[in-house]
Amino acid sequence: MPIALEITLILVLIALAVGLVPLLIQLRRTAQGLDLFLLSTSKDLAQIAEDVHASRLRMDHLAGSLTDSLGGFSTFAKSIGEVGATVKEWHTHFRSTIESASRNIGGLIGGISAALAFLKSKSTAHEPE
Repeated sequence: MPIALEITLILVLIALAVGLVPLLIQLRRTAQGLDLFLLSTSKDLAQIAEDVHASRLRMDHLAGSLTDSLGGFSTFAKSIGEVGATVKEWHTHFRSTIESASRNIGGLIGGISAALAFLKSKSTAHEPE
């Protein structure tokens, strides 16, 4: 092998070694930084997971409370509906009773008026002219 080729090959290997050393050092620093980042992210994700779990437990508690409240309100609303139906029924019964009574009183007043009119016409018929 000619000496020029050997010198060129040696220079290329030295240049390659000189170029690779800083690259490998930077790669090592990047790996260390990535390791620190992953550790920090792991801690943050663990905290986020705990917060999400606590929030979910609070939401479950609120949902249970809301279900209980709505169950009580549903019972109350049904009771109010039944009271309203009873009041409507009483109103209808009272109204029909009043209408019936007013018809009876009207008939009685009409009968009395007719009797008075008859008696008045009879008494005026007997008077001398």
